[in-house]
Amino acid sequence: MKKRILYIHHGKGLGGAPLSLLYLIESLDKEKFEPAVLFLHDSEAVDLYRSKNINIAGIVGVGDFPHSKIRWYRWYHLHIFLRAFWDTVKTRLFVAKKWLKKINPDLIHLNTSSLTAWAKVAKQMGIPIVFHIREPLANGYLGLRKKLIKSWVNKYSDVIIPISNNDAKPWFKSDKINIIHNPVDHKKFDKNLYSELFLKKYNLKKEDPKILFLGGLSKEKGTLQFLRIFEKLLKLLPETKLILAGYFDLKVNHIFNFKRYFPSQRYKLRVRKILKRLNYSIIFTGSIKEVEAAISVSDLLVSPSIVGHFSRPIIEAGFMSKPVIASKISPLDELMIHGQTGYLIDIKNKAAWVEKIFALITNKKLNQQMGDKAYDFCNKNFNIASYSNKIEKVYNKILDT
Repeated sequence: MKKRILYIHHGKGLGGAPLSLLYLIESLDKEKFEPAVLFLHDSEAVDLYRSKNINIAGIVGVGDFPHSKIRWYRWYHLHIFLRAFWDTVKTRLFVAKKWLKKINPDLIHLNTSSLTAWAKVAKQMGIPIVFHIREPLANGYLGLRKKLIKSWVNKYSDVIIPISNNDAKPWFKSDKINIIHNPVDHKKFDKNLYSELFLKKYNLKKEDPKILFLGGLSKEKGTLQFLRIFEKLLKLLPETKLILAGYFDLKVNHIFNFKRYFPSQRYKLRVRKILKRLNYSIIFTGSIKEVEAAISVSDLLVSPSIVGHFSRPIIEAGFMSKPVIASKISPLDELMIHGQTGYLIDIKNKAAWVEKIFALITNKKLNQQMGDKAYDFCNKNFNIASYSNKIEKVYNKILDT
C-alpha cells in the first residue's frame, strides 16, 4: 500500500526551497509514495506545481514564524511579528489539526524550520515528521527565538535534513541529523544551451563581457558590495555588462517619514547613489524564470553574500559549465572548490574580486577549464537521482517500508 507523504511549504516565491521540493516530488517512487503539497500561501509556486500535475492538498492562508539569517523579524518589524505570532497561535489551536485530520498523511515533510507549530500538532497526533532545514537560524538579539526553534525542531522531528553542514550546526549533537545537499535539474540547466533570445530581449551584444548576479536588491546577498566591486572593474573593462536579476525596488519613504531612517531604507539610498554612476552598464531583468538562459550568455556568475546560505545559483552555473566567484563563507565552500571551479574570496577584498573577475573574463582558456571542473563537481555531488534516493531511504526507515 502506498504511503501518503504530506509536504507543507511556507513561501510565496520561486526560490530554492520550492524548486528543490518540486524535484524531490517529481523523482519519488510513485509505486511506494503518494505525495501531496499543502501551501500556506497562494503564489507562483502553486501555479508551477499545478502545471506539473502535482496533487495540491490545499492553500491554508496563514503565515509561518521565520527566524533564519535570510528572514527574521527585527525590532522595526513589530507589526509583522505580531501577525506571524497570531498566525502561529491559530495554527497550534485549530488550523493544523483541521488540515491534518482532513488529509490524514502517513508522514509529514516540513519544508523549513519555521513550521514548528505544524510539527507540534502532528506530534500530538502521532504522525512522523521530517524537518527540512534550508537556511541557517538567525541569532537575533538575545538568542531566545533561536533557542526555542532549535529545541522545537529537535523535539518534534523524527529526522532533520539540513541542506549543508553550516545549516546543521544548531543540531550537531543530535542523532536525528541527515545532511543532504539540494540538487539541480541537469536537463534544464544544460551546458550546451546558449540563448540568443535572451540577448535580443535585453539588447545585449554577444561579444561584450557579461557577469550574472541573481541576488536582486538584497543586503544579505551582497548587492551593494558587488556594485562597488563592479565599479572598480569597469575602469579595466568598461564594456562589461552586469546582468542583475531578481526583485529590485529602490523606492524610499518621503524625507519627512521616520521610516526613511530604518536600516532597509538607508541601504536603498546607498544603492541608489552608486547606481547613478553605473546604470549604463547594468541590465535589470527583475524576477526571471529563464535563469538558465541568463547563465548561458554570461561569462561567470557571482555570489557576493555577506550572510551564509545555500546559494543554489552556484550549482546551476556549475551544471552549465560556468565558473563562479563567491564570498569566502560557509556554506558556499561546500558548493565549489576554490581555485578549481571558481574562487572563494573575502567580500571585503575588492581588489582580489576585481583581479579574479578580470582573469576569468579575459582568459578564455582559464574560464573554460574552471567551467568544465565545475560541471564535473556539480554532476557528481548535486544530481536529482542521488538526492531523491537519499530522502526515500529516510522515509523507508521512518515508515519501515
